Amino acid sequence: MNYQHILVAVDLTPSSQVVIDKAISLAKGTNCKVSFVFVDVNSVFIAPREEHKIEHELQVLAKKSGYPITDTLVVMGDLHIKLSGVVKKMGIDLVVCGHHHNFLSRLFSSVPKLANAVEADLLVVYLKQ
Repeated sequence: MNYQHILVAVDLTPSSQVVIDKAISLAKGTNCKVSFVFVDVNSVFIAPREEHKIEHELQVLAKKSGYPITDTLVVMGDLHIKLSGVVKKMGIDLVVCGHHHNFLSRLFSSVPKLANAVEADLLVVYLKQ
């Protein structure tokens, strides 16, 4: 299946690179647009200085990806709600995110909520500890 626009959810940890690499491998050769999003689920407000820092980190990841990145976004709120809105607004047809297999993720995984909220294909990339 050829996708038109892939949204990559990153958390700005080293494991983000694994998720980015998977998305880029799907996009290559199809002229597919790729965008990055960071969702701050712990804040309702980000100070301008902190938002600028996050945007800079997203730009660094974009340059490092070796693929033209269409947009980099910083949003705040519940992951499934915010990603659902971005998907609708930007015409995303695939969301790529990562998932750690650990005790806390088994209790509080956002994947089921994400699968039920996002109106696009969802690729969950397994992230080793």
